[in-house]
Amino acid sequence: MFCTNCGKELKPGAKFCTTCGCPVDADDAEETRVVSSPDETSVVSPDTTTVSGPAAETSVVSPDATTVSEAADETTVIPESPAAPEHDRAADTAAAVASFDDVEPAPAPAYAASAPVPPAPAGEAPKKKGHGALIIGIVALIAVLAVGGALYVRLHGLPGSAQTAYTADAPAQVSAKTRVRPKDANGKEMSAYVAYLVSTKGTGDAASISTTPYRYEGTDDSGFTLEDFGDVEDGDYTLVIVDNSDSGSSARYDVPVHYEHDNPKAPESLDPEPPAPSADDTQAAATTTDARTDEQKAADLYLAKCREYIDKYGKATLTHYDYVDLASGLAVARLMDFDGDGTDELLLAYDTVPAPSGSSFDYDSDQKSAYKVEVWAYKDGKISKVYDEPDTVLSADDGSLFVQITTLDGTETCVSTRTQDYDENTFSDVFRNYAFDGDEFDVALETASSSEQGGSNTVFTVDGQEVSLDDELAASKRVQQSDCFWLLASTYFQTSPDVSQTVSDTNATLDELKSRSEGNAATTVAATSEQAYTSESVDKSYTIVNPYSPSSTQGVMWSYPQFSKVDGSTDAALDALNAQLAKACEDDANLGKAWGPASGAMMVDDHQDLCASINGSIASVFSARDETGGGAHGTDESFGTFYDLSTGKAVDATTALNMSAEDLQAKGVAGINAFLAKNPSDLGVSADDISKMGGEQDRYVRDEKGTFIITRSYELGSYAFGSHRIYVMANDPANNAIVGTEVADNY
Repeated sequence: MFCTNCGKELKPGAKFCTTCGCPVDADDAEETRVVSSPDETSVVSPDTTTVSGPAAETSVVSPDATTVSEAADETTVIPESPAAPEHDRAADTAAAVASFDDVEPAPAPAYAASAPVPPAPAGEAPKKKGHGALIIGIVALIAVLAVGGALYVRLHGLPGSAQTAYTADAPAQVSAKTRVRPKDANGKEMSAYVAYLVSTKGTGDAASISTTPYRYEGTDDSGFTLEDFGDVEDGDYTLVIVDNSDSGSSARYDVPVHYEHDNPKAPESLDPEPPAPSADDTQAAATTTDARTDEQKAADLYLAKCREYIDKYGKATLTHYDYVDLASGLAVARLMDFDGDGTDELLLAYDTVPAPSGSSFDYDSDQKSAYKVEVWAYKDGKISKVYDEPDTVLSADDGSLFVQITTLDGTETCVSTRTQDYDENTFSDVFRNYAFDGDEFDVALETASSSEQGGSNTVFTVDGQEVSLDDELAASKRVQQSDCFWLLASTYFQTSPDVSQTVSDTNATLDELKSRSEGNAATTVAATSEQAYTSESVDKSYTIVNPYSPSSTQGVMWSYPQFSKVDGSTDAALDALNAQLAKACEDDANLGKAWGPASGAMMVDDHQDLCASINGSIASVFSARDETGGGAHGTDESFGTFYDLSTGKAVDATTALNMSAEDLQAKGVAGINAFLAKNPSDLGVSADDISKMGGEQDRYVRDEKGTFIITRSYELGSYAFGSHRIYVMANDPANNAIVGTEVADNY
């Protein structure tokens, strides 16, 4: 038997050629044997490609062969090398070493890099080798493979981006105990970063960086272990690392990994570090197209920043106190294009002090300073903090707090600040409007006044230059308020600012960032052109009979919504629905004008139709109704209706909420029972009655927080026990604590 690679004669039963090291199949030297059982060897003849399956098998490859292992956790590719020249078979037979027959090849490393096998010099007959030289050659080959295994990642720089993808012939093997020490492009260990595990399955929360539950925030350079992510399901993931080491910017790195809790193939540590790109890498990068858009990259980084602040300060939360509403946590997140370049910046305002407990709130000047306001901008694959000026939170006369966005000369979008300084002799009041030029925010207009105590000797300035009062007023008129985000507001008056809208819009921004990150069409926050519909409340005053004093009349103010597309236009479906809502109000008013005790009929004493939410084309309308027949008091007959604005028709709650009638009923029953557990009925209520209420679809309304069920007078107890609007589902599962609580706003 002779070696099919170099021609040397082999000892019977030999597994390898002692001259060239080529593996031999004793049964058929010209065919390929595929070994399917673990721990065996796939022996490949020249010019043959073998695909081997089991995870534990080893591929030994002759110089001209290419072997690809398809095990779930490894893929090894060894490129071709030129064929060795023909040899004199008879001349070197005596060089065979008997003891070498029992040498087994070393297992192929899990992440072997491409390592060409050097060819024999052309035209030169190979020299005879002794036993020692042969072993040295094998050791050298193993060393080459070991080095290749260590270099399991290959850097692909994304053109113009700091998002770097680490790719490999197979994912890096990791376990719960594997310690990851992220390094930056300079090889320095990161000291501030956020790490995510994103599933490659493409389904479920873990399949997106915006929703994955596997998240870890690093605050030093000690690294982290995979068990820091919590209970991770075994499988393939992308380990996403957002580098925040530089306080002024963030960059993202991706590393493919295969996770098993007790992975026997996992190393103790993993140090992802990009090697210096070679000339070939640079050339390849220049011709590679990054599939992710700048909008997606910016959304990833903006979302990571928001989640960082949510983890630190809490999510946007509205707290109701006696006569005060307060937004805490990450209270404001808004996407705004300050410089008009088509790429949004991210405005953030967050409360660094937890919301006070209790039902009362005492105004404190420290609350104003507890809020911080920042703007982050995306550029070249990174986000940088470009604004964090003090005094951006402004105070109204009643102590309410807000962030103001202005327009300067009708074109520049600015962030406003107001700085007031007092001492025993003077008072100064300075307004600054900061505009963004694409790199930084700077003062675009400053107006100020200063005076001695008592208001005498007032001096006015514009951009630091003293001017007359008229000139200062003229400069101030160049600035118009374009938006206002309320952080704290007095609710004593009915016209108080709506802090709940601030919180709602912040949650909408987070949803928008998730949508952009996943590559979906942008549907920006707070009614942008991508949102299909909007509504406006129409208030109408009527004079109707006073049912409690039928000989007299009473003035009432009733309301109903009118729907349109965001551009202000309507269509036939919207026109028909708007006419229907207006007519219902008019019909109740006409009944009230003609009503009398002798009629024996009921009249509507209060008619309020309120648009609680619009989700896509589905609008949820809450209809507050108080009906009376002239007795001691009226009864609550409120109800909810879902409308499909694309057709103008009412739809079932199950259709609007995309759930079965049984599931909706179960949610309603559970919500009512949770409410009664905390607020026991004064008369008692049967399980059958609760089940019946849960099954009636005209009781459900969806607002910006969740879906609530309407219970009416006498249904849960006496008239004094009241009617209630009880949350049965939260829009955000993280806010499930609202289930069983009563709706506080407007209903």
